Amino acid sequence: MNLSQPGTGWGLTLVAAVTGLFLLRHQIGDAFTLSPRPIRAEIRLENRCGLKEYHFIVRDLKTGRYAYFHHGIARLRTVERNRLQITFAPRFVDAEITLRTYPARKKMTVTASCYARGNWIMDLFNQD
Repeated sequence: MNLSQPGTGWGLTLVAAVTGLFLLRHQIGDAFTLSPRPIRAEIRLENRCGLKEYHFIVRDLKTGRYAYFHHGIARLRTVERNRLQITFAPRFVDAEITLRTYPARKKMTVTASCYARGNWIMDLFNQD
């Protein structure tokens, strides 16, 4: 492959621009949302952690409000496009999890994926 062809630079620039737009899609949406409305979000949990759903909550990072999952669904009063994040329930004060954030919508699905080295995740929730 000859990288000295004239179109190669433009091609790489286009790929970088599309990648940047994809990675910043939520922030771009936030910039174009003029007046977010209050909503009652219905959040479906796709649990890939192997932990019970009562270990998780969904939290509005702007207001601090949160809701528990029941039968895989949480309902939370929030504002459109506020950032929501899956975290461990407050009773697990010694545990932390960092998952991506999602802009709030009326109906949405969020994913909890846990990866661990060793067996720390097996021993983490032995209390009931």
